[in-house]
Amino acid sequence: MQGECIFGARPIRFRAGPADRGQRLSQCVAGRVDGLSVRAAKEIIDRGRVFVNDRRITRASYEVQPGDRIEAYPFEGRRRVRLREGDLLWEGEALVALNKPPGLLVHGTRGVTEGTVLPQLEGLLKKTGRWRSRKDRLVLVHRLDRDTSGLLLVARDEKSASLLERQFRRKAIEKRYLVLAKGVPATGRFRRVSPVDARRPARGSGESRANRPPPRGETEFEVVQAFSACALLEARPLTGRTHQIRVHLKQLGHPVLGDILYGPEKCAEPLFRAISRQMLHASFLGVDDPAGGGRLELNAPLPEDMRQVLGWLRKGEKVNNGQR
Repeated sequence: MQGECIFGARPIRFRAGPADRGQRLSQCVAGRVDGLSVRAAKEIIDRGRVFVNDRRITRASYEVQPGDRIEAYPFEGRRRVRLREGDLLWEGEALVALNKPPGLLVHGTRGVTEGTVLPQLEGLLKKTGRWRSRKDRLVLVHRLDRDTSGLLLVARDEKSASLLERQFRRKAIEKRYLVLAKGVPATGRFRRVSPVDARRPARGSGESRANRPPPRGETEFEVVQAFSACALLEARPLTGRTHQIRVHLKQLGHPVLGDILYGPEKCAEPLFRAISRQMLHASFLGVDDPAGGGRLELNAPLPEDMRQVLGWLRKGEKVNNGQR
């Protein structure tokens, strides 16, 4: 039942039998995976880690039918994501620039902030002796989704936060992302200008955030490297709409790999199914230092999981090229 290991992800595969007819997917998966409770099975389904007939299913209530091919990716050795000293990319009088690891929440939910960016950053600065007790009052000035990695700016006081927010409003901050998208775009450079209707970032609900017309967004894209079934792109958002890059790529027919909100639902390639989160990384920020230090150009290296995926893709391309 257990499949091959792909960069740390080892799937459990089985085919539903007659006794499974009409059973909830969470119950079916829990019954076939040793040590997995129904609650834990529901969690991996919610997180897009279960596929039925190569299609991602995010509803625990999905009714299983005999013959369904089910593939589940239980979380193995999962630990709470922590900021490390190496994640501090730049530190000045007015701000700190982080390379946020994937899986780390920027904002807490329902008033709970434990384990999110700000308390972890405060603890890290105190541990390393760089916390200024009379000056530092950390303030978030923008956000990244939990499963998006990369550059995140944190102001060290309210005045600096106000100056940074003004730069965001004036579009004076340059942002670039690296993203792995399904398929290969027809042109090397292209632009998307269209409404961005963001979905609720939970349970793959598909519901828009409000019943009003969605705002328009603008993003420039460039192909960095093309593979047979996907491409590494650089995305430059010129507006700051929620989920803008992810929505625009879905509209263009090139959804972000591993994205459970915007697809791809159909994942015929085992590599794509093994990807555990959206392959989106905030790689560059150009910003004026609020403390008067001039223009900062900040770069964040790719996280380990994206490097592993790219390594598999490049290895596969070399093998295929050698066979031709």
